[in-house]
Amino acid sequence: MIVARDLQYRLRNKRKILNGISFNLNKGEFLAVFGENGAGKTTLLDLLMGFRRRNGGELQVLDMDPGTDPWRARARIGYLSEKVDIPGDWDGKEFLSFHRRFYDTYDLSRETALMEQFNVRYEERVGNLSAGEIRRLQIIGALATGPELLVADEITAVLDIIGRRKFLKALQEQQKERAMTVVLATNIPEGLETYADKILLISRGRQILFSETRAVLDDNNDLADAVAKRLERL
Repeated sequence: MIVARDLQYRLRNKRKILNGISFNLNKGEFLAVFGENGAGKTTLLDLLMGFRRRNGGELQVLDMDPGTDPWRARARIGYLSEKVDIPGDWDGKEFLSFHRRFYDTYDLSRETALMEQFNVRYEERVGNLSAGEIRRLQIIGALATGPELLVADEITAVLDIIGRRKFLKALQEQQKERAMTVVLATNIPEGLETYADKILLISRGRQILFSETRAVLDDNNDLADAVAKRLERL
């Protein structure tokens, strides 16, 4: 599903943003990407999506090179990011109507169920929604496409407790239903030990750890504590 070997990315001034990232993810697995602010998490996800081109190493996503342009595999990927802006004068129905045009696999019945599950109304203007409610609307659009791969960048940061729980439950349901693969970059490890199969920990662009989640848990099975301890040792 995803294979990265010695992945490199640097800016034009030759400053390295990612250096030597290697991991593999099988179909239906959930990878949580952790690291401090500025570690390179967003850059890594941009490389997976083909938004940036690597300077070195190898990368395959859905058996294709995301650096190739055009890249048709994007239609098989659901993408969530706080960087995505939705016009404030659109309502929920208008956003979803626009969004579904790009996906042949879009499922209207799934969309309707998700709207109810996340308690979002079609007629509500985006400009009147909170940041968390806007993310819920994005989540609905992404999951209704029935993606083979979901890539999410810091999407949980503005979700409230209930919203985050519903989001993770929805991911888990689609994993079981259709073996959807998940890559989630976040600064909030709490509770993810229940969902993530593997974790990737990066710091200042360097890979610190890639492992199955259960292998890094401490005696209390607390993933947040285990990740924090790893970062504190650096």
